[in-house]
Amino acid sequence: MSPPKKKVAVLGAGLAGLSCAYELARKGVPVKVFEKETFPGGMAASFTHRSKEGEEFVYDFGPHRFHTKDDALKAHVEEILGANKLTAQRLSRIHLFGKFFDYPLKAKNVLTALPPHLLVRAFLDYFWVRFKVRTGLSRIPDDNFEDWVVKRFGRTLYRIFFGTYTAKAWGMSPREISADWAAQRITLLSLWDTVKKTLSRKKGNTPRTLVTEFLYPREGGIGAIARSYVDKIREYGGEIALGAPVERLARKGSRVTALHAGGEEPEVFEPDRVLSTIPITSLIHLLDPPPSEQVLEACSNLHYIGIVFVFLILDKPSVSPDSWIYLPENHLTVHRISEFRNFSPFNAPEGKTMICTEITCRKGDDVWNMDTESALQVAVKDMETVGLVKREEVLEGFVRKMTHAYPVYDLRYKENLAPLRAFLAGMENLETGGRQGLFRYNNMDQSVEMGRRMAWAFLEGRDAGHADVATGKEYFG
Repeated sequence: MSPPKKKVAVLGAGLAGLSCAYELARKGVPVKVFEKETFPGGMAASFTHRSKEGEEFVYDFGPHRFHTKDDALKAHVEEILGANKLTAQRLSRIHLFGKFFDYPLKAKNVLTALPPHLLVRAFLDYFWVRFKVRTGLSRIPDDNFEDWVVKRFGRTLYRIFFGTYTAKAWGMSPREISADWAAQRITLLSLWDTVKKTLSRKKGNTPRTLVTEFLYPREGGIGAIARSYVDKIREYGGEIALGAPVERLARKGSRVTALHAGGEEPEVFEPDRVLSTIPITSLIHLLDPPPSEQVLEACSNLHYIGIVFVFLILDKPSVSPDSWIYLPENHLTVHRISEFRNFSPFNAPEGKTMICTEITCRKGDDVWNMDTESALQVAVKDMETVGLVKREEVLEGFVRKMTHAYPVYDLRYKENLAPLRAFLAGMENLETGGRQGLFRYNNMDQSVEMGRRMAWAFLEGRDAGHADVATGKEYFG
């Protein structure tokens, strides 16, 4: 008689949690996913909105694209989606000075669209800062976001294209943001690097940030990936509990002994292994008894940016050809917009379109507490200001909010994260991973890869390197 199979609890039904549960379920491991929301996907979820006229619009939480250089990973996601997929073309731009600039920056576009006096200043700034750095006249350390970018692009381009937007999106000075954010999100390493890579691209060596083609579901929005995972996990005998928030993780020493979940059907689940992809700060607070005061204090010093998503349904076939547009100027409240028709034409009915406008915030601040009508007024006003939408074109709108959108990479985030990671490393049957579980900003493909590697580690009894995903520069863009 074979010994009973070990039961695994996966916390969180985002892409990392679902890809992990999928790999376990298809190998016959008894696995159950616990998700506090009533829908799967996390930030990569999608929904259908039925308008007052009865038309259906599919929308995501802002723009999402699946792209990877890993052929095996791409094949995996294509298999999950089946026939429900298409190849979309990415166009993203910055609206500034009443003009559109390609983003990532392209040398020709910057040269032709930037006002002449700013263009001259930008190149003088760049060559001056590079001269000072190379000759040793000035030492600019990579201590924060501002210094990292100024050192590589000069102060003028930093201010125009990087600093203002970053301060607006984060709600804090770029000097208070870790240089890790710049190193991870800006794969073009300098102004000269931008010129070289936009004038001459070698086949197979295109920086991730310049890739224009990406995988997207034909129907159902980006959330179709998560829903397909759910279906396949259940087909293999795994369980998915939606609307089932984990309220407590009882532990004895370094082992989790029981998981207490709430929701409409509360339960106590006794797992042999817990694989968590929920925010690491939330995970720490679920443990009973709690960790030391040092760990709890460090946990309280880790923060997240929230987003208020304002969706507008418009009586026009299109707003722009862009997948998304950045709005860095401070007189606008919205910092980014996306149009879902440009990801898949099946996301909106003929002759109509929907856009998503994003406003970053912190949970509980004035932006977060805005009522729906006020949020709609802000979004419409900004869209009118940039000339993309007329007020009379807006048929209706609605608002959704997310608390844990981006981890805040302040100057002490590594210092505060270290005690949490060290404590969890000492747990025998509890592992944390994924974007939220590692307090790491990464892309969709990396979330899927991390989840799969967490499963492989359990199945093979070895470290499959899930925590190493999205730490090297090759993963970013």
